[in-house]
Amino acid sequence: MQTTLRTLLDLKARTGEDRFPVRALFHRAEDRELAYVAVDVGGWLDRREVMVNIDRFDAPEEEDWPVSLGRADLEDAPVVEEEETGPLETLPPLVVGPFGYTFSPMLMAAGINASAQADPTQAPDPAAETAPQTRAHGRLAGIERSTDWLGRDAFGPGGAMGPVTDVAIDGRRLTAAILEDGTRVPFERLRRIADQGHAIFD
Repeated sequence: MQTTLRTLLDLKARTGEDRFPVRALFHRAEDRELAYVAVDVGGWLDRREVMVNIDRFDAPEEEDWPVSLGRADLEDAPVVEEEETGPLETLPPLVVGPFGYTFSPMLMAAGINASAQADPTQAPDPAAETAPQTRAHGRLAGIERSTDWLGRDAFGPGGAMGPVTDVAIDGRRLTAAILEDGTRVPFERLRRIADQGHAIFD
Protein backbone atom coordinates (compact mmCIF):
# COMPACT_ATOMS: atom_id res chain seq x y z
CA MET A 1 0.00 0.00 0.00
CA GLN A 2 1.39 3.37 -1.02
CA THR A 3 -0.48 6.35 0.34
CA THR A 4 0.03 9.58 2.27
CA LEU A 5 -0.71 10.76 5.77
CA ARG A 6 -3.34 13.25 4.62
CA THR A 7 -5.09 10.54 2.60
CA LEU A 8 -5.46 8.41 5.73
CA LEU A 9 -6.62 11.40 7.77
CA ASP A 10 -9.37 12.03 5.19
CA LEU A 11 -10.76 8.51 5.64
CA LYS A 12 -13.50 7.39 8.00
CA ALA A 13 -12.90 4.47 10.36
CA ARG A 14 -15.74 2.09 9.49
CA THR A 15 -17.24 -0.59 11.66
CA GLY A 16 -20.42 -2.11 10.24
CA GLU A 17 -22.63 0.78 9.09
CA ASP A 18 -20.96 3.29 11.39
CA ARG A 19 -18.20 5.68 10.27
CA PHE A 20 -15.96 7.80 12.47
CA PRO A 21 -13.36 10.49 11.62
CA VAL A 22 -9.65 9.63 11.84
CA ARG A 23 -8.01 12.46 13.81
CA ALA A 24 -4.35 11.47 14.19
CA LEU A 25 -1.82 8.71 13.60
CA PHE A 26 1.16 7.63 15.70
CA HIS A 27 4.31 5.75 14.69
CA ARG A 28 7.30 4.06 16.30
CA ALA A 29 10.34 6.33 16.25
CA GLU A 30 12.79 3.47 15.70
CA ASP A 31 11.43 2.34 12.33
CA ARG A 32 8.67 4.90 11.52
CA GLU A 33 6.04 2.12 11.40
CA LEU A 34 2.48 3.21 12.12
CA ALA A 35 1.36 1.97 15.53
CA TYR A 36 -1.89 3.68 16.62
CA VAL A 37 -4.83 5.61 15.18
CA ALA A 38 -6.86 8.23 17.06
CA VAL A 39 -10.54 7.88 16.10
CA ASP A 40 -13.24 10.41 17.01
CA VAL A 41 -16.28 8.51 18.28
CA GLY A 42 -18.05 11.61 19.61
CA GLY A 43 -21.20 13.14 18.20
CA TRP A 44 -21.77 16.38 16.31
CA LEU A 45 -21.03 18.57 19.31
CA ASP A 46 -18.82 16.22 21.29
CA ARG A 47 -15.29 15.40 20.15
CA ARG A 48 -14.18 12.19 21.86
CA GLU A 49 -11.03 10.57 20.57
CA VAL A 50 -10.01 7.00 21.36
CA MET A 51 -6.74 5.26 20.62
CA VAL A 52 -6.88 2.09 18.48
CA ASN A 53 -3.99 -0.23 17.62
CA ILE A 54 -3.12 -0.16 13.90
CA ASP A 55 -3.42 -3.96 13.79
CA ARG A 56 -7.17 -3.55 14.19
CA PHE A 57 -7.39 -1.82 10.79
CA ASP A 58 -7.73 -3.54 7.43
CA ALA A 59 -6.43 -2.11 4.14
CA PRO A 60 -7.77 1.41 3.47
CA GLU A 61 -10.54 1.76 0.90
CA GLU A 62 -11.48 4.75 -1.25
CA GLU A 63 -13.36 6.59 1.50
CA ASP A 64 -13.27 4.26 4.50
CA TRP A 65 -10.73 2.48 6.67
CA PRO A 66 -12.34 -0.74 7.95
CA VAL A 67 -11.63 -1.49 11.61
CA SER A 68 -12.26 -4.88 13.21
CA LEU A 69 -13.94 -3.54 16.33
CA GLY A 70 -17.65 -3.17 16.91
CA ARG A 71 -19.18 0.25 17.62
CA ALA A 72 -19.56 -0.59 21.30
CA ASP A 73 -15.90 -1.62 21.52
CA LEU A 74 -14.82 1.63 19.87
CA GLU A 75 -17.00 3.77 22.12
CA ASP A 76 -15.70 1.97 25.21
CA ALA A 77 -12.05 2.34 24.16
CA PRO A 78 -9.80 4.58 26.28
CA VAL A 79 -10.22 8.28 25.58
CA VAL A 80 -7.24 10.31 24.42
CA GLU A 81 -6.59 12.82 27.18
CA GLU A 82 -3.48 14.86 26.48
CA GLU A 83 -1.97 17.73 28.40
CA GLU A 84 -1.06 20.93 26.59
CA THR A 85 2.69 20.32 26.64
CA GLY A 86 3.59 20.76 22.97
CA PRO A 87 4.28 18.40 20.06
CA LEU A 88 5.43 14.84 20.69
CA GLU A 89 5.15 15.25 24.45
CA THR A 90 2.16 13.11 25.40
CA LEU A 91 0.15 10.05 24.67
CA PRO A 92 -3.12 9.04 26.35
CA PRO A 93 -3.05 7.39 29.78
CA LEU A 94 -4.61 4.22 28.34
CA VAL A 95 -3.83 2.45 25.07
CA VAL A 96 -5.75 -0.30 23.25
CA GLY A 97 -3.66 -3.43 22.75
CA PRO A 98 -3.68 -5.59 19.62
CA PHE A 99 -6.60 -7.70 20.86
CA GLY A 100 -8.68 -4.86 22.28
CA TYR A 101 -7.28 -5.07 25.81
CA THR A 102 -6.07 -1.88 27.44
CA PHE A 103 -3.09 -1.00 29.60
CA SER A 104 -2.06 2.16 31.42
CA PRO A 105 1.48 3.40 30.73
CA MET A 106 1.12 5.98 33.53
CA LEU A 107 0.19 3.36 36.12
CA MET A 108 2.96 1.08 34.90
CA ALA A 109 5.46 3.91 35.23
CA ALA A 110 4.20 4.68 38.73
CA GLY A 111 4.53 1.02 39.66
CA ILE A 112 8.06 0.85 38.30
CA ASN A 113 9.04 4.00 40.19
CA ALA A 114 7.56 2.60 43.37
CA SER A 115 9.50 -0.63 42.86
CA ALA A 116 12.70 1.32 42.39
CA GLN A 117 12.20 2.98 45.80
CA ALA A 118 11.25 -0.25 47.52
CA ASP A 119 13.48 -2.44 49.65
CA PRO A 120 16.45 -3.42 47.41
CA THR A 121 16.69 -6.80 49.16
CA GLN A 122 13.36 -7.86 47.69
CA ALA A 123 13.33 -9.90 44.49
CA PRO A 124 12.50 -7.83 41.37
CA ASP A 125 9.06 -8.12 39.85
CA PRO A 126 9.35 -9.99 36.49
CA ALA A 127 6.29 -8.13 35.16
CA ALA A 128 8.02 -4.79 35.69
CA GLU A 129 10.97 -5.89 33.59
CA THR A 130 8.75 -6.61 30.60
CA ALA A 131 6.43 -3.61 30.97
CA PRO A 132 6.62 -0.98 28.20
CA GLN A 133 8.96 1.86 29.10
CA THR A 134 7.29 5.21 29.52
CA ARG A 135 8.31 8.84 29.74
CA ALA A 136 6.72 11.84 31.43
CA HIS A 137 2.94 12.32 31.24
CA GLY A 138 2.42 8.63 30.36
CA ARG A 139 3.92 8.96 26.89
CA LEU A 140 5.00 5.61 25.51
CA ALA A 141 8.73 5.55 24.93
CA GLY A 142 9.56 5.55 21.24
CA ILE A 143 6.08 6.51 19.99
CA GLU A 144 5.64 9.77 18.07
CA ARG A 145 2.62 11.58 16.63
CA SER A 146 2.85 11.26 12.84
CA THR A 147 0.58 14.25 12.29
CA ASP A 148 3.10 16.54 14.01
CA TRP A 149 5.03 16.44 10.73
CA LEU A 150 2.34 18.45 8.96
CA GLY A 151 3.37 22.10 8.80
CA ARG A 152 6.86 21.44 10.14
CA ASP A 153 9.59 23.51 8.45
CA ALA A 154 12.36 21.55 6.72
CA PHE A 155 15.96 22.65 6.32
CA GLY A 156 18.76 21.15 4.25
CA PRO A 157 22.44 21.93 3.59
CA GLY A 158 21.39 24.92 1.49
CA GLY A 159 19.01 26.37 4.05
CA ALA A 160 15.22 26.46 4.19
CA MET A 161 13.47 23.88 2.01
CA GLY A 162 9.89 24.81 2.85
CA PRO A 163 7.12 23.44 5.07
CA VAL A 164 6.08 19.78 5.14
CA THR A 165 2.56 19.49 3.72
CA ASP A 166 2.21 15.69 3.71
CA VAL A 167 4.07 12.46 4.48
CA ALA A 168 4.53 9.51 2.09
CA ILE A 169 3.64 6.09 3.50
CA ASP A 170 4.67 2.74 2.01
CA GLY A 171 2.90 -0.17 3.64
CA ARG A 172 2.73 1.09 7.21
CA ARG A 173 6.07 2.88 7.15
CA LEU A 174 6.57 6.62 6.88
CA THR A 175 9.12 7.02 4.08
CA ALA A 176 9.41 10.69 3.08
CA ALA A 177 8.39 14.22 3.93
CA ILE A 178 6.46 15.89 1.10
CA LEU A 179 7.23 19.59 0.85
CA GLU A 180 5.01 22.42 -0.34
CA ASP A 181 6.49 22.31 -3.87
CA GLY A 182 5.91 18.54 -4.13
CA THR A 183 9.51 17.54 -3.40
CA ARG A 184 9.84 14.29 -1.48
CA VAL A 185 12.66 14.18 1.05
CA PRO A 186 13.40 10.61 2.24
CA PHE A 187 13.48 10.18 5.99
CA GLU A 188 16.81 8.41 5.58
CA ARG A 189 18.19 11.92 5.10
CA LEU A 190 16.74 13.18 8.38
CA ARG A 191 19.54 14.26 10.70
CA ARG A 192 17.51 15.49 13.65
CA ILE A 193 14.53 17.51 14.88
CA ALA A 194 15.73 20.85 16.29
CA ASP A 195 14.55 22.11 19.67
CA GLN A 196 12.50 24.72 17.82
CA GLY A 197 10.59 21.90 16.06
CA HIS A 198 11.94 22.12 12.52
CA ALA A 199 13.47 19.14 10.68
CA ILE A 200 17.08 19.17 9.53
CA PHE A 201 17.97 16.94 6.57
CA ASP A 202 21.33 16.09 4.99
